[in-house]
Amino acid sequence: MDSSMKISFNRYIRDGDLIIVNERHDTMKAVKVCENLILQNRVGVFKHSDWVGKPFGSITFSNKGGFVYLLALAPELWTLVLSHRTQILYIADISFVIMYLEVVPGCLVLESGTSSGSNGTCVYL
Repeated sequence: MDSSMKISFNRYIRDGDLIIVNERHDTMKAVKVCENLILQNRVGVFKHSDWVGKPFGSITFSNKGGFVYLLALAPELWTLVLSHRTQILYIADISFVIMYLEVVPGCLVLESGTSSGSNGTCVYL
């Protein structure tokens, strides 16, 4: 396995990473980092180029002094930022399904259908 793809607590944000931007206590969104793009919200403008090279969990400030947290992608956060167009399973439900099916490391799991991918993301990560 490529060592740059392993989950690590000291990973740094790179161009092309999918990250979670925590804008407020109740607002998060998934953003793909692209050095020449910006994120604009009610607290200001954030340049993606300023994010590259920062460790996950960093706080970054806008041109107006507002701030956001840059978080690593995790199953729990992915479930929260998904658009809820269909019924999705949350962490407690996913835990029950995995326990009921006796899924352990090394098991092959096949998920099918037109779902949000919330369950598959938790099983994969």
